[in-house]
Formats: sequence, structure tokens, C-alpha cells
Amino acid sequence: MKITSLENSQDFCFVCDDSAFSGVQKISQKVAKDVERVFGFTPAASHTLADVKHDALIFGTIGNSALLDELEKAKRIDLSSVRGKREVYGFFVLEKPCSAFPAVQNAIVVAGSDKRGTIYGLFHLSELLGVSPLVDFADVVPEKKTAMEFGAAQNMVSKEPSVKYRGFFINDEWPAFGNWSIKRFGGPNALCYEHVFELLLRLKGNYLWPAMWSAVFSWDGPGLRNAELADEYGVVMGTSHHEPCCRAGEEHRKYRNTTQEYGAEWNFQHNREGITRFWRDGLRRNRPFENIYTIGMRGEADTAILGREATLKDNIDLLKDVLNTQYKLMKEEVNPNLEEIPRLLVMFSEVDKFYFGTKDTPGLKDTDLLDGVTIMMTDDNYGVLRALPDESMRTHKGGLGLYYHFDFHGGPHCYEWVNENYLPKAWEQLTTAYEWGIRDVWIVNVGDMGLLEFPLNYFMDMAYDYETYVSPAACNTARWTHDWLHKQFGAYFSEGDMEKMEQLVQDYTFITNRCKPEVMNEYIYDPTHYGEADELLAKAEEIVSNAQQLLSHCPAPIEGAFYELVYYSAAGAANVYRIWISAAKNRLYAAQNRVEANDWADKTAAYLDFDQQLTDAYHAVDGGRFYGFGL
Repeated sequence: MKITSLENSQDFCFVCDDSAFSGVQKISQKVAKDVERVFGFTPAASHTLADVKHDALIFGTIGNSALLDELEKAKRIDLSSVRGKREVYGFFVLEKPCSAFPAVQNAIVVAGSDKRGTIYGLFHLSELLGVSPLVDFADVVPEKKTAMEFGAAQNMVSKEPSVKYRGFFINDEWPAFGNWSIKRFGGPNALCYEHVFELLLRLKGNYLWPAMWSAVFSWDGPGLRNAELADEYGVVMGTSHHEPCCRAGEEHRKYRNTTQEYGAEWNFQHNREGITRFWRDGLRRNRPFENIYTIGMRGEADTAILGREATLKDNIDLLKDVLNTQYKLMKEEVNPNLEEIPRLLVMFSEVDKFYFGTKDTPGLKDTDLLDGVTIMMTDDNYGVLRALPDESMRTHKGGLGLYYHFDFHGGPHCYEWVNENYLPKAWEQLTTAYEWGIRDVWIVNVGDMGLLEFPLNYFMDMAYDYETYVSPAACNTARWTHDWLHKQFGAYFSEGDMEKMEQLVQDYTFITNRCKPEVMNEYIYDPTHYGEADELLAKAEEIVSNAQQLLSHCPAPIEGAFYELVYYSAAGAANVYRIWISAAKNRLYAAQNRVEANDWADKTAAYLDFDQQLTDAYHAVDGGRFYGFGL
């Protein structure tokens, strides 16, 4: 089967049953757009093979597709290795697929074991066409093609994902994500989340914690439209570690400042009735959708629930009361069989003490309250695991999860600006987590989303197909980076430039991992000892120079993506080191009454100007597509 740019829309038709899931049909429209991006025409769409003039993409979900039933009955496809699996798809290329419709010369068949399996299978076609998963979010324009052939070599059945639930957390979203969403979509509404869900699904993810600093996912759609859209696309929704029972953290505060229908305090001891109703109404509101229910209780705005005077036992007893109350509500509002309700307890910050307890004070771990609950372990907010599960945890009924950070807002210091994540470190920590049995839920904090697509893509690849993307013998992040950069930019840059780009990414992520730009000041790298400041300044100058050279070679169609995925993070971060080392030299030389201090003052000012110019250009590229992410 060959797809060519000479075809018109009737030569290649997308066909599914009219009973196909609406979310699957919407995704097929995005894949049709991908075909148009590559070949210049948009395929036709139909619910019958009678409309096909030559070639077809036939897609459906097992158990919900008469078309697949007929093909299997005629022994044209074998779905035995797909049926009954989780998020699996079969991809088959057939000649003369159906004798009842002789006009159909060739067909690609995508058969999903479930809704998400079908969606992943459709996006697999996009990837075969050379379309990046970042085509929509980061505007990675695919290479135009005149023809592409498909045959038996492309036949395959995907594996079940390595990690059952895989996704990201939009956090610390102001001002960047907030301004971006308002400028492009009017706020964090369904128009905005349409693109977030598309990114998640193209990365073969299935789980999301939505923005929550000031946003309320189930209000901002408007209304429930965000939640309805997530469910339509098969996206499993959750809430962050301190937002139980489908309630956003902001909801109680906003009610408290208006109607006070749920009481005036976020305090289960003083406002038990109000908070119980608050949780009940959240469960009732979101129960029609696919959720993982966060349980437990923390203080408002990511704080401890009880004051410093409270003992460990006080906190554990309170959580026991909270959990019993939440379970009662879930059985009444969601499902009488509690074991069938996906529940999650996140051991973030102080919560791990309440889970483990001490030799004198038994923790929640020593009760049966968490049977069937996924226990989510965490890193230290800076990408290093805080703990690993012992044997009893690895056999825990409910499984284990991981909450990881590529972005953090909090003490002792934040990192929320550009990508500052070093993949070898992520490889070390994530492989350790997986090998120790943490395989049920993985979620990563990506802050405002912007500029973190590179490490996010790596995280999602590992979570979806750990065996392929992780070498058992050695860290393979250099190979992954090579392949990833070529997927985004290989069609537009020379091989020499691609090698330079790989080194650029390696260099800037290495120095930002060593000392994040937000932590940098004039005292970190001493201008007199060991040549450390001069060494870093030379590397920063090299990074900026190489980034600018690559930008000068960048073709216009891919310029926006290059800014977003490589240039701004590399040049922006390196420039911060130039600013501070120049300031340090200025301070030192001024104290020595050297005229050279003025030269370093001028350099510092020039680097500060460059910082502003860099952000202005980034916010203007692609018609302002990324406006806000540079703040």
C-alpha cells in the first residue's frame, strides 16, 4: 500500500463504525490532519467501506466494531493477541481486505483492545509518517513526503504498557501556563485542555493532575466540560497529593470566601460536617468519569494538616478518621465495592511519617486501611528518590506509584524556568524505582509545561515501554537524545548541525544540573580559586555561541519548535551563568580598584539585555505561540 501526495481525499478514506467511541473518532481527525501535514491532502471519512474508492484506514475497538468482527471472521486479521489486553493495539496492512467491497484495494487496520489502545494505534500511524508527538504542542512541523509505502513489515501488536498509569502534573502554573492559556484559549478551559490531552495521548500517557494553583478543573471547562472531555478521550483524571475526593485545593477556599456552604475552616476536627459534605459532593460530581481518587488529607496550600504541637499519634489518628470517612462516602457515592475504586495515597512531605510510624507509634502501614490503595512514593523534589519499598511494600495489595519532579516551587529553592533536568540522573532514579517494583502509577511534576517537553518525553517513553528505552547494562540517554532530536529536527538540519545540537543539549543540561540558574549568584563559583568561574564562563559562552549558530541555520518552518525545545533553555540558562560570573568579577576587581571592573560591569549589563531580548524573541516566535512560558 502506498500513500502519495498525488492522491486526493477520496483515494484514502478513514473508516470506522458509527458506534465507535466519540473520542476515538476525534483522534482520527487529528491523524487525518497529520496526513495532510505530510502529504498535502486530508483523507475522507466514512462509516462504511462502500465509500472507499481505493485505500482505507479501518480502525475500531474490539467489542465495539462490526468492521473488526467481519475482518476477523473472514480470517483477514487475528486479534487473539490483542483481545483482553490493557491499552494494546494491532496494526495490520492488508491487500484486498474485504471481498464484499472490491473497490477497496488496500487497508491499514488499527484494532484496539480498548479505547486508549485504539487511540495509541492511530497515533502510531502518525509516528510512522514521521510526525512528532510534539507536533501540536510545540509546533514540530513534519517533513513533507511525496510517497510512503506500507506493507507486512509494519504489521505488529503493541505490548501492554510497562507502568499502568502514566502522566504529568501541571503545577506552579502562574504566571507562565496561566498567561499562555489565557492568551491562546481564554483560560484553562476545554479549549486549552484539548491540546493538553492530545499531548498526553500522543506520548502514550493516560493520567493527569490538572493545574490547581488558582484553577478548578471541574469548574473552568466551563462547568464540567474539562472533565467530560477527558473522559471522552480516555484520560484518567486525578488530583494532587493534597486534594482528596476529586476536589481542587482552591474549591474550599472559594466557597469559604462566598457562600460558606461547606463551613469556614479546612479543619476536619472543627468542621467535620462541612468538609464531609464537600468531599461527598466532589465524589458525586465526578463519579461518571474515570478517576483515580486521591485520599487522605493535608493542610491548605501544601502544608501539614495539624500544627507543630500535634504528636505523631495525633496525626495518624486523624488520618484514620479521615480515611474511614472517605471510604464510607466512596461506597455510598461511587461504588459499594470499595476494592473496585482506584485509590491513591501520596507519601509527600510529612505524610510518609504517618505511613511508616515508629517503633512506639504504629503507622498506617500497620493497619488494613490501605489495602487496595496505591501507595505513591516520592522524590525529594529535586529528582532523587526519598526511599525505596521494602519487601512488604512490594507485595502490597494496591501496588506502588511514583511522584517525580522536573519542576518545583518551594524551599529551600525553586526551579521553575527553563529545562534544567539531566537525563542520566533521571535514568538512574527512574530505573531504580521500576526495578524495585514501583510500576502502577508514575506522574511527573512539569510545572507550567512549557520548555519541559524534552525530559517529559523521556519520562513517558520509559513509563510506556521500559524494556525498549532502558538498557539493562548501561545508561542509554545519549542514544535516546540522539533519536529524539532527529525525530524533531533531523529533516531540517545537516548531520553536522545535529551533532552540535546533541552536544549543546548535553552541555546545558549538565551545567544546570550542577547548579540550577535559580540558585546561581556571584558567590557560587569563585573568580579566583581553581579556575572554576573561568571554566564555567567559557562553557556558557560556548553554549550561547553554538545555540545562536544553530538558530542561524534553522529553517523558518521549524524555528518555533527549535526555540521551544532547544534554543531558549540552552541560551537562557547559559546566559544566567554569564551574568553572575561577570558580576562576580566586577565585584572582585572593583574591590581591588582595577579599571577592568568597568569592562565586567559592561558585560554584565550586556548579558542582562540579552536575557530580555531572548525572552522577547521567544514570546514573539510562531506568532506568539509560546507567549508566557519565558516569564
